[in-house]
Amino acid sequence: MSDRKKAFWFIAVLSILVIVPFLGETIFHTKGEPREAIVGMAILQDGNWILPLNYGTDIAYKPPFLYWCIAAFSWLLGGVTEFSSRLPSALSFLAMQMVFFAFVAKRKDVKTAVFTSILLLTSFEVHRAAVGCRLDMLQVSLIVISMCLLFRWDEKGCRDVPWLAVVLMACASMTKGPVGSIFPCLVIGVYQLVRGRSFAKAFFSLAGIGLLSLIPLAAWFWAAYQQGGKEFADLMLEENTGRFFGKMSYESHENPLWYNFLTLIWGWIPWTLVLFASLFTLKWKGIRLLPEGNSWGTRLRQAWTKFRSQSPVQLFTWLAILVIFVFYCIPKSKRSVYLLPIYPFMAVLIAEYLFALATQHKEKMFKVCAWIFAGLSLLLTATFAAVRLGWIPDSVWGTGRHAAENVAFMHALEETALSVPQWLLVALPVVAACCLLHMVVKQKAGSHALLYGIAGCMLCLFVALDGVYQPVTLQVKSDKHLAERVKSYVPQGPVYSFTGTSFYSVNFYLDNRMRHIEKERPVSEAYLLVPIRLEENMLQALSQDYRLEKVFQTEKRSCDLRSPVSFYRLEPITH
Repeated sequence: MSDRKKAFWFIAVLSILVIVPFLGETIFHTKGEPREAIVGMAILQDGNWILPLNYGTDIAYKPPFLYWCIAAFSWLLGGVTEFSSRLPSALSFLAMQMVFFAFVAKRKDVKTAVFTSILLLTSFEVHRAAVGCRLDMLQVSLIVISMCLLFRWDEKGCRDVPWLAVVLMACASMTKGPVGSIFPCLVIGVYQLVRGRSFAKAFFSLAGIGLLSLIPLAAWFWAAYQQGGKEFADLMLEENTGRFFGKMSYESHENPLWYNFLTLIWGWIPWTLVLFASLFTLKWKGIRLLPEGNSWGTRLRQAWTKFRSQSPVQLFTWLAILVIFVFYCIPKSKRSVYLLPIYPFMAVLIAEYLFALATQHKEKMFKVCAWIFAGLSLLLTATFAAVRLGWIPDSVWGTGRHAAENVAFMHALEETALSVPQWLLVALPVVAACCLLHMVVKQKAGSHALLYGIAGCMLCLFVALDGVYQPVTLQVKSDKHLAERVKSYVPQGPVYSFTGTSFYSVNFYLDNRMRHIEKERPVSEAYLLVPIRLEENMLQALSQDYRLEKVFQTEKRSCDLRSPVSFYRLEPITH
C-alpha cells in the first residue's frame, strides 16, 4: 500500500473516531439545532417532503435538502434523535475531509494533506459545525467538493460537463440557497480569468454549469409555491436577497467589516495561539508586502505578476479564500459560519507556514506552545478533579447574571455519574500532556515532532470536551427538563406558546406538538408556555376568552428565549 493510501485511511479513521461517537451525547441546548431537527421530524410525521412545517404552521427558512437528510437517516435509525439529526453534518464533513485530502495530496504532498486534515479537525469553527445539526456544514462540504471538482475539470481543459460537480452544486443550493452554485462557479471563473482564459469562454461555460445546477432548486421552488403561495415566496426572497442587502424583517446578524477578521481569529482557536506565538520568531525587517521597484505602479505590477505565476493549485487556494471573503464583506449580515468555505483552503496555507517554521528549526517557539497546551490539558483535568472533590465553593461565581447557571454547571460536573469510557476520556488530555512534556524535557524531539505532538494534544482536548465535559454541563442549560415537566401535565395533544415566541427545544422533546395560540385558538382546556417578560401581555390578550391558571414558573432561563418561563392552564370562557 502506498504512503498516500496509508495516510488517507489514517485520516479517515481518525476523523471518524473524533467526530462520530459523540454526536448524540450532548442534548439540544440552543434553539438553532432543534429548529432544524423538528422540520425533519415533521416530514416523517406529515409526509410532506416539499414544504414541511415547523410548529405546525411555520414555513422552514431554507430549502429542504438538510431536512430530507435528517428524515432519511432518522427513518433508517428508528426515530429523530440528536444523533440522527447531527449525522448529515458529520458525514458531509467526513466526505469533504477525504476529498480535500486527496485533492491536496495529489497536487502538493501527503505531509501537507495530512496536517491540513488535522487542522480542520481541530479548528473550533469547523469542528463545531461538523458536530451540529445546522445547515452550514452540509452546504460548505458540497461547495468545497464542487470547487475541487471544477478545478479538476479546468485541469482537463474544460472538456464535457462536470456532472458530479453540477449535482453537488444543486444539492448545495437545495440546502441554503443559490450561493451553493454561485461560489464554485465564481471562484473557478475568477481563477480562469487570472490564468488568462477569455471572459466569454469562462462566463458562458460556467453560466451553463451554474444554471444546470439551479434547475432542482427552481423545480422545488415552483412545487413549494403551489403549497405556500405568496407567504413562501416572500420568505424565500427575503432570505436570499433581503439578507444580502440588510433589509430583513427580523434581526439578521448585522455586523461591521472588522467582524469577519475577528471571526477568523476566533474560528481558528486553538491554532490562533500557535500562529500568534510564531509572529515573534519572524524577521520582520526582511519582509516586504510588495517587491522593490522605482514606483508604486512598477511594484504593483511586479506583485501581480508574481501572484499570477504561482502554481495553479496555490493560485486557486488563494483565490478561493479572497473571493469568498470579499463576497461576505459586502452584505450587512455577517456570521462566522458564512466564512466556513474558506477554512479548508486556509488550512493548506497554515500547514505550509507551520512546516516552513519547523524546517527553519524554530524549536523554541514550538516548545513554548507545547508547554502552553500541555498546561491547559493538565489545568482542565485538575479543575475537574477539584470540582468532583467539592473543593470549589459556589461563592467563586459571585452574584452576577449568570452566577446561578455557572453554579449549576459546576454541580453537574460534581454530581453526574460517569461511565468507565468517560473516565478514560477524562484521562486522555493528561496522557497527551505527559507525552508532549516528555518530548520537550528529553529535548530529543525536533520541530516537526513537537508540531504533531501539539496537534495530538489538541485532538485529545476536543475529544474530552465532546465526550464528557459538554454533555455533562450543557444538559443543565437545555430545555429538555422543561419539556419533560410539561409532558407530565400534557402527555398528548398540543401545547401552545404566545405571540410568535417559539420554544424549539421544548417542541423537539414534545415530538413537534407545540403550536402558536394566535394561529390556532383552542376551544377546550389547553396549556400554554410564555416567557415571563411577556406574561402581562399574554394575560391582557387572553383573559377575555380564557380563564387562566398559573401552574408553575421555572427558576432557570429557557435556552431558546433566555428568560424564565411560566406554564398556564387555559379554560375557554363561554360567552
